[in-house]
Amino acid sequence: MRLFLVLVTLGTSVLAQDILRPPGHRPLESSVHALVGARVVTSPGKELEKATIVLRDGRIEAVGADVQAPADARVHDMAGMTIYAGFIDAHVSFAKSTARKVEGDEGPPIDALDLTAGAGSGFLGTTSAAGEPGTKSVVTPEHRMAREYAPEKKALDALRTEGFTAANIVPSAGVIRGISTFVALNSSDPDVAIIKPETFQHIAIDTPKSGDDSKPEAYPGSLMGVVSVIRQTLLDTQFQATDHAHFAQHPNDRQRPPFKTSLDVLLPVTKKAMPVLFEPASALMVDRSIRIAREFGLQPVILATGQEWRRPDLVREAEAPFIVPVDYPEVPKLPEDEDWAATPLDQLRVWDHAPGNASLLRREGREIALTTHGLGKRASFRPNIRLAIARGLSENDAIAALTTSPAKICGVAEQLGTIEKGKLAHLTIFEKGRAFDEESRVNQVWIDGRQFLAPMRDDKKPAKKDEEDDKEKKDEKDKPKLKLRHQLTASEAQKDRGPLLTPKSVFIKSATIWTCGPQGKIESASLLITEGKVKVVGPNQEAPADAHVIDLPGIHVTPGLIDCHSHSMIMGGVNEGTLPSTAMVRVADVINSEAETIHQQLAGGLTTANQLHGSANPIGGQNCVIKLREGESPEGLKFAGAIEGIKFALGENVKQANWGDAFKSRFPQSRMGVPAFHTNRFTAAQHYMAALEKARNGGPPVRRDLELEAIAEIIRGERLIHCHSYRQDEILAFLRVMEGFKVRVGTLQHILEGYKVADEIAKHGAGASAFSDWWAYKFEVIDAIPHAGSIMRERGVLVSFNSDSSDHARRLNLEAAKAVKYGGTSEEEALKFVTINPAKQLRIDKQVGSLEAGKDADFVIWSGHPLSTSSMCLQTWIDGKQYFERDAAHRRAESRKTEHLALVEKAKTLASDAKASSDDDKAKGKFFFRTLEQRQGHMCVDCCMDREMSWKN
Repeated sequence: MRLFLVLVTLGTSVLAQDILRPPGHRPLESSVHALVGARVVTSPGKELEKATIVLRDGRIEAVGADVQAPADARVHDMAGMTIYAGFIDAHVSFAKSTARKVEGDEGPPIDALDLTAGAGSGFLGTTSAAGEPGTKSVVTPEHRMAREYAPEKKALDALRTEGFTAANIVPSAGVIRGISTFVALNSSDPDVAIIKPETFQHIAIDTPKSGDDSKPEAYPGSLMGVVSVIRQTLLDTQFQATDHAHFAQHPNDRQRPPFKTSLDVLLPVTKKAMPVLFEPASALMVDRSIRIAREFGLQPVILATGQEWRRPDLVREAEAPFIVPVDYPEVPKLPEDEDWAATPLDQLRVWDHAPGNASLLRREGREIALTTHGLGKRASFRPNIRLAIARGLSENDAIAALTTSPAKICGVAEQLGTIEKGKLAHLTIFEKGRAFDEESRVNQVWIDGRQFLAPMRDDKKPAKKDEEDDKEKKDEKDKPKLKLRHQLTASEAQKDRGPLLTPKSVFIKSATIWTCGPQGKIESASLLITEGKVKVVGPNQEAPADAHVIDLPGIHVTPGLIDCHSHSMIMGGVNEGTLPSTAMVRVADVINSEAETIHQQLAGGLTTANQLHGSANPIGGQNCVIKLREGESPEGLKFAGAIEGIKFALGENVKQANWGDAFKSRFPQSRMGVPAFHTNRFTAAQHYMAALEKARNGGPPVRRDLELEAIAEIIRGERLIHCHSYRQDEILAFLRVMEGFKVRVGTLQHILEGYKVADEIAKHGAGASAFSDWWAYKFEVIDAIPHAGSIMRERGVLVSFNSDSSDHARRLNLEAAKAVKYGGTSEEEALKFVTINPAKQLRIDKQVGSLEAGKDADFVIWSGHPLSTSSMCLQTWIDGKQYFERDAAHRRAESRKTEHLALVEKAKTLASDAKASSDDDKAKGKFFFRTLEQRQGHMCVDCCMDREMSWKN
């Protein structure tokens, strides 16, 4: 009774709560506040002057210019302040390291491998989800950040100091990383802070990290392997749901299926009940992320790479919001002018265009949220946004990217993002101007109705007049630096890419035409191209009135050259060497349309190339045939209608002969183990096919196994084998194993000792895609001879010469000429080694490889005889479009040189006042970071002349 009288006397609930708290506890803060007299930005582009915001019990009760402060409110004078909805960072990691090592990463010991395993057994060659060998550390969808949220106070202080009141806390390790959680930044106690426990599932598409750069620790060890792991895991998720549904209907008719919690966690993702935040490592992997999302019906969000300027067209097609870091490369000091001259143009472009990435995404119609992700110091956040604004991002878009957009993307728009009645009391308050003014600073933030003051800063005494003049001069000097880094437009990004001419018709007259078809070589001939196809080839005729005419003295015309063995346009590693069978990985997932070598190989007359997996395993990955349509997207490079293929290998590479003992971690380790392994996997594929047939006839559903699916396609004749091979004994053993499964091998690659067993190869029907004159570079090719190609052709084998080298691919016509020197092959037949013969081997000869009516207009114009060392490629055409012309190439080179010089001058100007050496080292690290698109080297990565480089590339 006495307590009741006291409460009535005191009159307010706040005072009552204060009295009820135990002695020694600080009184509770008031739950009612009125922020009076500020400029209030209620949402991007909407402002109120001298307005009042009323907060009650952690929510916004009212906002407006005519709102009165309630009698029970604590009043805060906000005159001169600008108030925004609380800033939101949609991608925050509190992890100190992005690399984790889980016990068991190395996979089972060699003697533990089950060589009798059948389909779906969990054998090392499959790609099961979390818990299977090799994928344990990278597939952790069940990982929930809500269970781990416990940040240090200084981490929260740093975010609040920059104006953030809420953030999405993300996992930072693995491929399928787990579930982020959305929190208020008022406490490190998850019970208090968590607003939304599950925001996104996170999937990273990047090359795996390893403690030893020379070899990945476990599957996946390449970018194509990462994509395969993602696809297989999502397939397994769908299958588990289907399998358990089937069991529920047939509980007495079949075995109870296993249940994996990691897959069950992913089920909402496949039903679009939870978005997926893809974290791609390159602009091209942005496109791959979107394609995975479409394949599995996912709801994607993209963490921007900073490289989107490379392919604005891919951004335009990516119907997903982007979370955009403002972590830009900084220009370092370099000691000599020669160092600047040696800096690649692409490196300078990356630096120059980075601040314009946010505005580019907005121009392409994408919704964006800005994040501190990647910043070494969060204090750089607003200065970098000012640079983005200077490069074309509007201030309203910048505010939206910190408020309404991240709230919408993270699924909390009903609670955060704007200042309006009923929303959480999250506010960011600036003094001395608006959010992105030079002199403005965060004065305080409010989180759930609680005030957090920004750290006190010493107010310096007014500067003396001369100091003020110096400062003014410095500011004026700094202003142009924002403009030095110009805004890249979509047209500029592709200005030296794509076809040079796209005429409806092309007419070549008075040329020597090497058709590589039934007509052979024709002197004084003409060639008519219409709508990308060969129309007429034969003796000279008159040019059609509307045709683009090519009339050059002494020219020779050949079909576009074809390379049956290339690794030039692959990124993120050409070898997935971690498992003995990686039939599930696809080169098609990692085609590098940005490789500079495309232009270089066009300059040598190459128009088509077979992009092959490396030779690290008995069964490698799936290949991809492309046309060198420079400027196209990865999908645009792919050769439509080309039969699918796959890389196999024999010999030293497969048995890990030159890997060193520390790297010998998988079967097989002897030559006799290779056919045993092939037999095992083909037998497993047969079991898999039988299980699928049983399922089609009413049996239990069968898990879709991407590895066995590819091998089953080989058995059915739907996929060609391209097998790396050297020694005669292994070649014969391999052919016999394949014949046992009624499989005809597509091509034997390199085939250095193929001349010894040419009759057997011809009888089997395999093609021979050979080196022209490589020999003695390691012991197993000690018997190689340069006459091998000619000998095999004479014995009835279909022979091509390949490059296996970005450098040799630029002179494939001269590789063909070696067959004339070594073995006396006729000139016309030698040219076929790099035109119609590889086309036949790849089963694309109905479209390319010869100049015949109805075929694709892929052709090369040479200054003279195409097999002569003195001849030059003048023009290269693909599908009737000109992609290379020698004079244009010189102009392109001059343009790039001019651009390089201009960017060097910009960089040197900004580097003149660079920071101390320790900071400069960090700047160098970012500045010289090589993107995935630019890391592929030019050397051979299949013959393992340099094994470590093959891993790194």
